[in-house]
Amino acid sequence: MTSKHDQELMNIKKYMQENAQPNVKKIQEKKTGSLDVIGLTMKDIRNLGKQIGVNHSLAEELFEYSIYEYLMLGSIIADPMMVNEKTARIWLKKAQSTSIVDQALSILLIQHPERHQWLNVFLVDQDEDIRYGGYSMLSSYYRLEPLETLQSDLAVKALKMIKKNLGNEPLTIQNAMNNAVVMAGLHVPSLVELAKEVADYIGHVMPLVAKNQCNIQSASDYLNRYIDQPKFSRVARLKALVD
Repeated sequence: MTSKHDQELMNIKKYMQENAQPNVKKIQEKKTGSLDVIGLTMKDIRNLGKQIGVNHSLAEELFEYSIYEYLMLGSIIADPMMVNEKTARIWLKKAQSTSIVDQALSILLIQHPERHQWLNVFLVDQDEDIRYGGYSMLSSYYRLEPLETLQSDLAVKALKMIKKNLGNEPLTIQNAMNNAVVMAGLHVPSLVELAKEVADYIGHVMPLVAKNQCNIQSASDYLNRYIDQPKFSRVARLKALVD
């Protein structure tokens, strides 16, 4: 007799197999480390996550696998209140500095009450995957944290760390740092000037994928292009309310 989770995993596997796209798989395989790839679009993964809802025990089971889509789905359906620091570290390592972290796992982790403590320790961790996770969390933190609960000292210290350390980091973390500078400038009014200063200092960061019009690797260029557009910038939205 199959358990409830066995059936749920069977349903997930069936859904993913039915919605897999060979071209998506080919693209994802180039940027998912050693993880296996089925070939689902992010839209299909999110739709499946909405159908399932929050299910932390199922998320834990999904993280037992080394499959890109399983880990992305697990990050979407997990309960942030049931994740501790040990689990956060295990999951960040399992996600291997991929888009799982940027598009789902970092957003999950910044919802935890200990997010500020985790940011402080993850940003300086010796492990590259944990450090990458810290900077991905920082981007999500700048973008999503309510301004009234955003810790200014932490936010400023992190930008200064990026200015000081970016050149010594591997390319993956350089890109995560670069994105954090952009998110600080676009979404935190009190950090705009410092973000611009850091962006000018670090200059161009080599992209992880082929450069295109959506892949601006100069944080300065990105801020100049989007900082006044309410669709992309909380700073612009708040300014529009005042004006």
